[in-house]
Amino acid sequence: MSFIRNSLKPHFNRHFLRVLVLAFTIVIYTGCSVKKNTVISRMYHKTTAHYNGYFNARERVKQGAKTLATSQVDRYDRILPVFKHGDAASAKAVFPDMDEAIKKVSLVIQRHSMEIDGKERNKWIDDSYLLIGVAQFYKHETWTAIESFQFVAAQYRNEPIKYDALMYLTQCYLRLGKMPDAEYLLGTLRDDGKFPVKKKGMLNAIYADYYIQQNDYEKAIEHLTKAGSMTKKRADRARYYFILGQIHQKMGEYPKAVTAYEACMDLNPAYEMMFNARVNRASSVDVNSPDAKGIREMLVKMLSDDKNIEYHDQIYYALAEISLKENNTQEAIDFLRKSTASSVGNSNQKALSYLKLAEIFFKKPEYPLAQTYYDSTAAFLSQDHPDYITIINTKTNLTKLIKNLAVIQTEDSLQRMAAMSPSEREASIDRLIEVETEERLRKEKEREEKLLKDKEMKEQSQGDPFGNMQDIRPPGGGGQQSGGGTGWYFSNQSALSFGYTDFIRIWGNRKLEDNWRRSSRSSFAEVPGGGPDETGEAVDSTDLAAVAARDSIMALDNAKRKQAYLESIPVTPEMRAASDEKIVEAYYNVGLIYKEQLRDNKESGRNFETLLQRYPENQYKLPTIYNLYRVYLALGDEEKSDYYKNIILNNYADSEYAKIILNPDYFKDQQKKVAIQKVFYENTYRAYLNKQYEDVIERKSMADSLFPSNELAPKYELLTSLAIGKLRSLPEFEASLKQVIRKYPEDSVAGRAKEILARINPALAEQPKDTTATTKEAPPEVVEPPKKRSMFTVQKDTIQYVLFVYVNNTISTEDFKVAVSNYNGTYHRTKQLQVNSSFLGQEYQFLMIKQLPNKEEALGYLDGLLNDPEAFSNIDMGSARSVVITPDNLIMLLQTKDLDGYERFYEEQYLNYPLTICFLLIKLFNISLWTII
Repeated sequence: MSFIRNSLKPHFNRHFLRVLVLAFTIVIYTGCSVKKNTVISRMYHKTTAHYNGYFNARERVKQGAKTLATSQVDRYDRILPVFKHGDAASAKAVFPDMDEAIKKVSLVIQRHSMEIDGKERNKWIDDSYLLIGVAQFYKHETWTAIESFQFVAAQYRNEPIKYDALMYLTQCYLRLGKMPDAEYLLGTLRDDGKFPVKKKGMLNAIYADYYIQQNDYEKAIEHLTKAGSMTKKRADRARYYFILGQIHQKMGEYPKAVTAYEACMDLNPAYEMMFNARVNRASSVDVNSPDAKGIREMLVKMLSDDKNIEYHDQIYYALAEISLKENNTQEAIDFLRKSTASSVGNSNQKALSYLKLAEIFFKKPEYPLAQTYYDSTAAFLSQDHPDYITIINTKTNLTKLIKNLAVIQTEDSLQRMAAMSPSEREASIDRLIEVETEERLRKEKEREEKLLKDKEMKEQSQGDPFGNMQDIRPPGGGGQQSGGGTGWYFSNQSALSFGYTDFIRIWGNRKLEDNWRRSSRSSFAEVPGGGPDETGEAVDSTDLAAVAARDSIMALDNAKRKQAYLESIPVTPEMRAASDEKIVEAYYNVGLIYKEQLRDNKESGRNFETLLQRYPENQYKLPTIYNLYRVYLALGDEEKSDYYKNIILNNYADSEYAKIILNPDYFKDQQKKVAIQKVFYENTYRAYLNKQYEDVIERKSMADSLFPSNELAPKYELLTSLAIGKLRSLPEFEASLKQVIRKYPEDSVAGRAKEILARINPALAEQPKDTTATTKEAPPEVVEPPKKRSMFTVQKDTIQYVLFVYVNNTISTEDFKVAVSNYNGTYHRTKQLQVNSSFLGQEYQFLMIKQLPNKEEALGYLDGLLNDPEAFSNIDMGSARSVVITPDNLIMLLQTKDLDGYERFYEEQYLNYPLTICFLLIKLFNISLWTII
């Protein structure tokens, strides 16, 4: 029996074990129901939720956030963003991580949520809901994230996690520019007595971000200081202190900036931030302090460190700033030139160095040199630079100045040669040709040497493309290369510099992207005159015709070139008169540019007076005298101002200038009359759109009596004709159109009337006669005629500016700026919009609001501004015209002054009205479309 019992015992044990496991599983399974609030159930679901789903999801979110932060390139020439959350474009790279995290925590919520008796018993469920919002936040699905954070804050209002949700929600509002909502939440969190102390560092960082976006730097400083002291993570603290230093530096609080940068450096941040902290500290140091000498020595020492080769341009720039503080301008110029020469891959720093040089020579003032450096700045400056348009405007104005000064110099030289005897003249030209030939040979020799050097470098590269492998070192490693072999191309700084410069010359300053060869040049091509020719000299695009003429002459042999030069000398009375006319116009332009664009009244007065001295009876005599009156009034020279004022009042009493002097509001009064006429016409046009055709005809008669000399009379005539076409017979319509052509044959309305007649009856298209055509066909819808190709370009998905253009002195520019800035502060505080003003030719000024990310937002902004009842309540807008425009098209507009042409382009490309009679009339009469909508 014992044998039997012993033989059965293993079978019994195995069976018993199976039963026991099964029973345990059943107990656990039934006991772990999400509907049962037992210890076993809570432990099971908490453990499974945490380690199976939530932990892995959180790690994916951390990895994605790190990827986003790494992909965000910090621009150290401007205040850094407080947080590194990337943008919508870079967020696409982390979609897989974030989507996987959302999937995991969604399953956690679905399988392990234990909401029993109205309370969640699994502590990881609220964290899972929050993590969903965080993943959406990093995906830049901001509105969806807002819903998630609002849910967490409401559902778990009594739990500490609500504070995390509300802080993330605040950052969502900041991202969207919803400043009142962000401000409310920040105040709520600040005043909550239960807010966790350990989270106050993040709260203050968000506060700082809010105030930086508001340009309220004083309060931003307060919260950045708190964030730096309350945050544990060293990298975040270093960033806060660096931004603190940038703000102090921007506000001119240099000792505090030095302290902040040193606090950043003490935290040993990443090398790039450490380097910039050192350089910025050096730029902020007081040159009279005991540390000044040591700071300069530190910068010089940094130049010898191989790790800083790519940063030499920034080091030289910092040394230049120290030199400027020491009033050593020449040394600063030398350092800045070294900065531009050593800048290879950092086009932004190259632009800043050129800009500083331009500003130095502009202040001297040495305008030709300043123009050269502004031209170079424009070649490398990014369009999102805060002062981009101002810099381009200055460059353009200086280019105009230099061109006009060159005209004066050239014509004076030609006139001096005309005064020579024929033999002296020929000898002078022979010497000129000899100098030109020597210069041409010198350049050819330099070009050949350059090509030979390039060829040698290419052969060496092809023979051993990687050089000596032992010379390949990581960036910053090792000392100088030993002799023998040229080393790897990308370790050879001179070769790299040459290659980069050559690339810029050919392709422009392009971003690294797909199909870069076919993309438009984003540097030289987009900036007028912004690029060097093959000699490296700047060439303005407006001078291309002159360059082509010069090249065609230079291509001639010496004898033919001599003849061409002789023929250009003004030896006849007619040629001398033409030359004098060029000089007169150039002097007048120079005076205006100094006065209106460069605000240099002293130089303006000198050139205007030279014009009157050399050509007392020139065609610009009266406006020149008036400008001299204004110039000396601005300079406070009452004696000279009264002298020129009395000339106008005594000799030109009936002129517009005399009336303006006697009544400073005269011009404004005239503009008000024009504005009244325009409003009356716009109301007439609105009546037409509202099908009140009888009113249109009646209002035309009223306009004839109210405004006898009315510029809009031709437009009234055509509008009335169209109203007749709606009310009366076809013959009467045709007769009214013919009357438009007869009364205003030279006006554009005549052409429009002919086009309509041609659509009604092609036989009448040539020359309308008084015969009455008869047809029963209704007039077909007017089709827009073929348009000339616009000089303005369509650019999708690019930044936009809003422009208000108005006649000089009709609106107070300062009041206008204040009104727009107040509106921006109320409704668009987070967009950091800038309001600038400048001139469009001699007749117009413009106010510019920049910058908006795309066409839709710009049009929405403009619509909101124009329809805000309070925005311009204290300003007489008169005939101000408003448009949306890209930076490239603004540059073209500043060059061409073709405001009407751009408005046609704007209406077609931005407002996109259907091609109906309505659209034809809008284009014809230049009506403000927003008054129609």
